[in-house]
Amino acid sequence: MGLIWKIRSVLWRVKVRRLYNSSLYEQAEALASRGVADAGNGKFAKDIIIRSLYNQEKWKEVEEFHQKYPYEEFAKFSAKARLKRISEPNYNDLQPSKFLNKEWDGENLLSNWHQEENILWLRYPNGWVYWEMPIEFDLKKTHHGLLYLAMEVLLSPWIEEVRHWDVEARTRGINPALAYSGGIDSTAAALVLPDNALLAYHKRSFDSSLTHDLAMDSINTWNDRCRQDVIIVPSNHERIRSSYGKQIGFSSDLAAGVHLILLSDALNLSSISFGTPIDNTWLAKGMKFRDFSQSKYWTKWRTRFKSVGLDLEFPINHVSEAGAMKICERSGIIDNINSCLRGNGEGACMACWKCFIKNGPLGREIIFESKEIQRFLTSTPLRTAQHALWAIQKQNLESKVPHLAKFLSEPLDWWEDYYPPGLSLISEGMRLGVETQTKKYLQPMSDLITLESVDIKL
Repeated sequence: MGLIWKIRSVLWRVKVRRLYNSSLYEQAEALASRGVADAGNGKFAKDIIIRSLYNQEKWKEVEEFHQKYPYEEFAKFSAKARLKRISEPNYNDLQPSKFLNKEWDGENLLSNWHQEENILWLRYPNGWVYWEMPIEFDLKKTHHGLLYLAMEVLLSPWIEEVRHWDVEARTRGINPALAYSGGIDSTAAALVLPDNALLAYHKRSFDSSLTHDLAMDSINTWNDRCRQDVIIVPSNHERIRSSYGKQIGFSSDLAAGVHLILLSDALNLSSISFGTPIDNTWLAKGMKFRDFSQSKYWTKWRTRFKSVGLDLEFPINHVSEAGAMKICERSGIIDNINSCLRGNGEGACMACWKCFIKNGPLGREIIFESKEIQRFLTSTPLRTAQHALWAIQKQNLESKVPHLAKFLSEPLDWWEDYYPPGLSLISEGMRLGVETQTKKYLQPMSDLITLESVDIKL
């Protein structure tokens, strides 16, 4: 009897494994479930089941199976399944109570906005997104142009009708503001802006691979330094992008400041600033010089913002990422600022691209051999190219990237200086102050042609 049982057991295992290896996951799961209670085959059966559930993208079932059988080796499947589940476009951890059944209205665009207590809701074609607003916010007292602008920033990549709107002028406010991310570039922007600038942080309101720990350290540091609390606005609007088949993230560059667009009346704003450096202004994708002052992007969005009584400001458009790092260093705030988006209370992840180009040059520990760093270093085009080259040189890593040798033959110290023509993009009321603050930390580029001739082709 014992021998027969062993033979049957072996044959059963072979059949289960064959089904699984043939990607017949549902059948493998069903057959494996017969052996869950078996003393000899139970662990094997459970392993096949959780793997089959994962491969069938049954995320909730994976989590529940791990709860029922909390083996340590199952935890990785459960954790990944949770991230997959909450990243799905239709997943929502909060739903409107009064307007849940309302559909997107492509003709009366303003009818897609709703407020329930302090929650602002936007219905878009694929679902709902929300903002947990400060108590001062009142949708009824918000200028229609701000709502139109917010929709254009969020939805224009996919929806034609949000690109065409016209409203009566909004009365300009008195307070400048910055869409603050908590990273180095954003902090450098805060340091050159007027002291009365309001800082507001968009906080992703759902779990993901990105964390808020290091950003919150920056926010706490800023609160202590300036005795002015950074405004924190939780929102899930980064799900819009994923509902159109893209990775979760901002719909557009300016979506990082949509919370401030919506709060412009409540906060009496005159301008909204973004910590966008040379790498994304005067250089296209960090690779090739362009006259940003004449670009369609700058012309369009500056006009759009001005139509609703706001100045669109890029207060470090004349400063590179390297220059932003120097500003934070020389201000004495750098020890509490970290741009890594995957770090936690114990520090940065050390293995991401941001760690390589931000933390490495500051002398912080990185894992040069990490998959992400190596993938980006060997990719074409090179990501954030000019700054990446400077970061390589700053860390004395030239010998490890021989394929980039021709770009590293000359010193790149000039990348740490500021580009004077960029100051002309800053509004007159703010320009002198930004220039004065910039000069406290940085020197002007001695030879503008060095930047203006950048054209990195691999």
